[in-house]
Amino acid sequence: MPPVSESERFKPSTIGETLIENVAVALPDRIEPSMSVWLKNGRIAEIGKHVLCSENARRIHAKGLLLCPGFIDLHSDAIEKEIRPRPGGNFPLGVALTELDKKLAACGVTTMFHCLCFGESETNELRTAEKAAEIARTMRKMEKELTVRNRIHIRFEVTDVGSVPTLQQLLENNEADLFSIMDHTPGQGQFTDMNHFKAYYSQAEHLTGDQATKLAEDRVANRHAVGDDHIRMLTSLCRRRGIAMASHDDDTEEKVNWIHQMGITISEFPVRINAAYRAVNLGMQVLMGAPNILRGASLTGNLSGQDALRKSACSIIGSDYAPMSILHAVVQVARLGIMPLHESIRLATVNPAQAVGLDGRIGTIQEGLLADLILIDSDANVPKIIKTFVAGEEVYSTTHRPQASWTQDANAMFMEAQPDACQQCQCAQA
Repeated sequence: MPPVSESERFKPSTIGETLIENVAVALPDRIEPSMSVWLKNGRIAEIGKHVLCSENARRIHAKGLLLCPGFIDLHSDAIEKEIRPRPGGNFPLGVALTELDKKLAACGVTTMFHCLCFGESETNELRTAEKAAEIARTMRKMEKELTVRNRIHIRFEVTDVGSVPTLQQLLENNEADLFSIMDHTPGQGQFTDMNHFKAYYSQAEHLTGDQATKLAEDRVANRHAVGDDHIRMLTSLCRRRGIAMASHDDDTEEKVNWIHQMGITISEFPVRINAAYRAVNLGMQVLMGAPNILRGASLTGNLSGQDALRKSACSIIGSDYAPMSILHAVVQVARLGIMPLHESIRLATVNPAQAVGLDGRIGTIQEGLLADLILIDSDANVPKIIKTFVAGEEVYSTTHRPQASWTQDANAMFMEAQPDACQQCQCAQA
C-alpha cells in the first residue's frame, strides 16, 4: 500500500452530519456553556447557541460534558512498549500499531507523533537505525488503516553518527513529521549526575552495574569524538523540507542559544528552569511531560512540570510514555488553580498544533477546521473520555454517567461541583 500524501491526510471526509447539542465548548479564550456544534463532511460547519442542520443529522445530547479539540501529542515513545511489552517478547509491527491506535482514541489523542529513536543502543533493538526506520516506513504504509492521525517523530542521539545516512534518506523522502536531537551523554542534560545515568540505564536497559559504567564511559568518549557538522547538516535539511524541530533535555542557556541558531523551535523537557526561561525569551515552545505534571515531580530530580507552568515556562504537554496522562494532567492543572481550564486545554491542543504548523487544520474548535474533537466528563473524580471524533467520524465511545453540570465560571466548577439539574441525561445516546 503506497504512503498517504500530505493532501490526502487532510482531505474532507464523507462522513454524515452530526450535531452535538447543549455542550460546553472549550474555545481558545474561554469555555462557552450550552452550545451546539454541527459537524459536516469531516469539518466543523457551525458553532452557536441555536444551530439548524439537516433532519438526517445524528444528534448527540451532551449536557454536562465538555467538547474539546482532540489532543495532539508531540512526544510519546509508547509504541516501544506496545511492540515489546517484555524483553524479548516482540509483537508484529502491524499488530502493535493497530492496538496502540485504538488505545490512543480512548485516551482522546487524535494526532500522535510517535517517537522513533536512532540511538546506537546495544541492548534495545527498537532504538537502532534499522529497526526505527522499519517502524517509520510501516507506519506510513498503514496510515489509511489506522483510526487516529499517526505521525512520526524521529529522535536522533547526536553520538549515533552511523545512523545519519538512514536519517537523511527518511527526511528527504518525507518519512518524518518532527525531528529532534538528544544527547544522553552523562555529566550534562538529563543526567548531570553520573549515578542517575547508571541507575536509569541499569533499570531501563536491564544492565549490570559494570555494563552501565561502560555505557557511560563510551557515551562520554563518543561525544568528545564527534563534532556538530552532522547535526547542522540534518537540521539544515529539516529547514529546507519544512519539518519542525525540537531539542531534548536542554540544561543551560548556552545550549538553548545553540539549538535556536540551528532553527530548532521546541525545547522538550528542559531540565533546569533557566534553560526553559531562555527558550521562552527566544520565542520557542517549551514541552513538559504529562506524567511529570500529574505526579508533580520529575523521575530524575529535574525540573517539575508544575513549577514550569506556574512560572510561565511551559506551553505544551506531551505524554512522554503514557498517552492516558494528557487528559489527567490537563484537568489536574486546572484543579490545582495553576491556570484556567481553557488555558490548560491549549497545552495539548492549540499550542502543539502551532508548534508543528497544523494550526490551520486542527487543534481549535473553529468553523472550517477538521472535526478532530473529544467529549470529556471532567466533573468526575477521575475524568474520562466519552467520545472521540477524527474528521467528524466517531472512533471511540463509552458510557457517560452524569454527575454535574457546567456553570459560566469554569474554574468555579472545578473548585465546587454543582448538582446536575437534569437526571435524565441522554449524553451517551445518539
